[in-house]
Amino acid sequence: MTSCNHEPASSTSPTLPSADQLTRSAALFKALGDPARLDLLYRLKDGERCVGELVGEDAKLSTVSARLQTLLNAQLVKRRRDARHLYYSLADQHVVQLMDNALAHADEDAQSS
Repeated sequence: MTSCNHEPASSTSPTLPSADQLTRSAALFKALGDPARLDLLYRLKDGERCVGELVGEDAKLSTVSARLQTLLNAQLVKRRRDARHLYYSLADQHVVQLMDNALAHADEDAQSS
């Protein structure tokens, strides 16, 4: 392996994320990597929704529940129970920022093609 023969871009080394942070971040991106799960997140952007409200005409309750469970495991959503109903909402404002950044980046890529 050859070494670089140029001056470093910066004299200070950036603080690198820990292995645990990288693992959690990768899991988060994996959960975001499905259009149907992203659709659910966008539908939660305006506030809390009951699972029944999130089931569309083209999806089954079990499918939506599995998608929500994946998002819950990635800590992108939170849920609460009220009697027999489960309600989901976005975990925090960071989720909105992630989605908005992803869309903006996708739009930039599409416009440059």
